[in-house]
Amino acid sequence: MKKLIALFFVAVLAFTFAACQEAEPHYEYGYGVSYGLVHGHYVGKIEVVVDKDDKVVSAKIDEYFLPYNVGQVALTEEQIANLPTDVLAVVGSRGTSYYSKYVSVAGTLFMGTVSGESGSQSIVYSATGIANIEDWVKVEANAKAYVEAVEADQVFTANADGTRNALPYGSSNVKIGWTKSATGYWTNPASYPLGWGGNMKAIVDAIIGTTMDATEEDLVKDATWSIGDIVTGATLTDFTDYYLLAQQAYNNALATKVE
Repeated sequence: MKKLIALFFVAVLAFTFAACQEAEPHYEYGYGVSYGLVHGHYVGKIEVVVDKDDKVVSAKIDEYFLPYNVGQVALTEEQIANLPTDVLAVVGSRGTSYYSKYVSVAGTLFMGTVSGESGSQSIVYSATGIANIEDWVKVEANAKAYVEAVEADQVFTANADGTRNALPYGSSNVKIGWTKSATGYWTNPASYPLGWGGNMKAIVDAIIGTTMDATEEDLVKDATWSIGDIVTGATLTDFTDYYLLAQQAYNNALATKVE
């Protein structure tokens, strides 16, 4: 009798498992990820999953801080009065910021130089064979390498010999984390109701269910951005950067799709 009862329960479990399997939707899908420069000073990383009909079923966007943020350092009043040798003063439209002269990226030492006239200056980080790190990461392989270096704690402000320097980070965001998702970046609801997170969600929501075949000419901003007939609600300046990078992730997903 005990053996019959045991066999009965095994049969029930097998039937239940088979029924659950049949009830669950099954996608032949592909996964793609892309990396590249977005919004001028950040490395975007976008992940896209597509289904058997080549439609986007999910997407995820994040951004990693480049030396435009990472290189900023905080100085004492005494240090500001007597600027350390390895610190650069950059006088931009919002006042003076201070930057480490050197930033190490996975062992490659980048040196900063100040570009432009006082009041509209910017910082440019260069290394051997790399004129500007922000142009360098426009190449996907380089952007990926940068993200991997950040995740491995191999990006830091440095001394001239490549060792870590002792100056604290000056960016309020970098003090918290090294990605926009981790820092609460751009979240003042009084001035920016959507903020960074809301804009990224608007982009993701707009591309889900599509085959991402829009061209740059199809991306139009009135009050908010539209992708052809799809009104996204996104308000950020460089929407095009994010859509085109997501489109690359989408194409990468198609290339890996399970048939």
